[in-house]
Amino acid sequence: MSSSQQSSGHTWTEGDFEHPNERIRHSLIVALVFAFTLPTVAVGLRLLARRMTGNRLFLDDYLILVALIGWANPFVYTANVMFIKLSILALYRRLFSTKYMLFGVYFMGMVVILWAVSIWVAAALNCIPIPKFWDRSIEGACIDPDKFYYGTQIPNIVSDVIILLMPQGVVWSLPVAKSQKLLLSCVFMVGGLALIFDIVRLVAMLHLTKQGNDITYYQMPVVMWTCTEAGVGIIAACLPNLRPLFKTGGRGFWSQLRSLTHGSSKAHLNSASTSTTNSSGSRSLQKGPVDSCVAEEGIEIHRYSTIIGEAEK
Repeated sequence: MSSSQQSSGHTWTEGDFEHPNERIRHSLIVALVFAFTLPTVAVGLRLLARRMTGNRLFLDDYLILVALIGWANPFVYTANVMFIKLSILALYRRLFSTKYMLFGVYFMGMVVILWAVSIWVAAALNCIPIPKFWDRSIEGACIDPDKFYYGTQIPNIVSDVIILLMPQGVVWSLPVAKSQKLLLSCVFMVGGLALIFDIVRLVAMLHLTKQGNDITYYQMPVVMWTCTEAGVGIIAACLPNLRPLFKTGGRGFWSQLRSLTHGSSKAHLNSASTSTTNSSGSRSLQKGPVDSCVAEEGIEIHRYSTIIGEAEK
């Protein structure tokens, strides 16, 4: 402590002016650009794919739009991750019809929502009384940071693993070529990238508790990995929906884009419906003619999983 601090009777955290570590600032800028630019582009392409196929927006599309507002704040970040997971589960609900998958979707949906609510409550009541959070001289108690980070991230990681594995059994049960099974399996496993950043973020959070008092400085790695994790999660949730953009080909894509931006999409896009019937009635899935195979995988997955679901009854 400096003599000026001692004489005044006050203590505060001095900035590290001798070792400012410019890399943190640069890394933070890169992380923020990534966290907001690429996910926004991914969501935009997802909506464009819906427009090109003439399909309406589904529940998973609306959920991923809400997830796009994420930030490193414990309240908003948790909501961001919750909506990403719910968007993926809504996609499963739309594609798969087996009773085990439907049960898993609803069960994991409740788990994810309860996980988010528990974090909000724990973050709001981190210290009792609440003012002790910013004034440690007040008598009371606070949640141990390590326990709080473990309690938030471990369920997050476990739920990610379960959600990644949920469609694998149905995919490998489909009566299609192994190459198609492998391709579909890899598409649904793309979310594993977000799982990696979940673990890295947990390590950064635990490392934060062992640093000095300058929380504004030392929390930067946590902020970077938080933003990156959320961004990767949004991108991973969007990738399975971008197939129409690749199926149209380079020239076809740009011609369709020009027709859409010039307001002539109605002249080029028509909607057709393909119905799959189960014991409770019929269900309609729409497919546009941008390419006859644009929605092929989604329809086939739904059709085959419906057959498998009927066999399970």
